[in-house]
Amino acid sequence: MLQSKLLSLEEAISTYIDDGDLVGIGGLSFWRKPIAACREIVRQGKKKLSICTFVGGIEIDMLIAAGCVSEVRSSFVGMEVFGMASNYRKAIQQGTIKVSEESEASIALGLKASYLKVPFMPLKGIIGTDFNKVRKDIKQFDDPLGSGTQLMALPKIDLDVAILHVPYADEYGNGNITGAVWLDSDMAKTAKKTIIICEKIVELEDMIHLPGKAQLPMQTTKALVKVPFGAHPSSVYPLYTFDALHIQNYMKMDFQDYKKDFINLNNHAQYLDNAGGSQMILNILL
Repeated sequence: MLQSKLLSLEEAISTYIDDGDLVGIGGLSFWRKPIAACREIVRQGKKKLSICTFVGGIEIDMLIAAGCVSEVRSSFVGMEVFGMASNYRKAIQQGTIKVSEESEASIALGLKASYLKVPFMPLKGIIGTDFNKVRKDIKQFDDPLGSGTQLMALPKIDLDVAILHVPYADEYGNGNITGAVWLDSDMAKTAKKTIIICEKIVELEDMIHLPGKAQLPMQTTKALVKVPFGAHPSSVYPLYTFDALHIQNYMKMDFQDYKKDFINLNNHAQYLDNAGGSQMILNILL
C-alpha cells in the first residue's frame, strides 16, 4: 500500500539533510528554485554543504552568505540581468568556499554516470579548454576502441540529497513539471534522497492527465512539502513569474538585515507578508 510522504518543511530539512552533504538544487537561475527550503536550511544552521546546481542564483548566494556552504559545483552563479552574486564572488575571492568548475554538459554527464552506475562519462567538447587545468578529477584519454579520438573522462556526481520545486505533485512523491525540466529529473532519479517542494497537491490519478505526467518519480522521494509561492522570488511556470523588485532589494541589503526581515521568521505566511503580501502576489501571478 502506498504511503503519503507529506512532511512539514522543518521536518523534511532536519530529517534528510546532514552537515557535509552533497545537495542538488533543481531549477535554473530564477526559475523553480526551492527558495523556501534554502531559507529553512539557513534557519537550521546546516554546515559544510556542497551544492550542485545547473545554473545558480539567489539561492546559492543566500546559502553562502549564511555560512552553510563549503563547495559549489555549477556552470554559472549570478543574478543574470541584475548583476553579480556578491556573496558568492566575495567567498571565492576570500577562499572561504571551493568552486568546482563545471559546464552544463559536465554536470549533465556526471549525473548520467551516476544514473548508469558507471564511474565516468566521456566528453569531447571541452578538449582544448582550460578545464583540465582547474579540475584535477578529469582526465583526457584515447578512445580504447581505436578510432584515434581524444576524449575527456568526467567523474560521476552522486548526490546525497536533491531539493526540487515543482508546480504539482501527488501525496506519494511523484512530481510534475510544466515546461522545461532541465536536470531535475536526473537529480530525482540519482539522488539517495529527494525532497520535493510543490505549489499544489493533486490526486495520483490526475498525474496521467498532466503534460509530462510524473517526470520526477516517487521511488527516491523521501519527503513532499506543500509550500505555495515557495520558490519566491524565483518563478514557477505556469503559476507566477520571478519578483524582480525583491531580487533587487536583496542585492541592496546587508545580508544580516535580509536574514532578519525574510529568513528568521515564524512561518511562510510571515515571509510572504514581509515580501509584499497580496500586492506582491498580484504582481507576479501569470
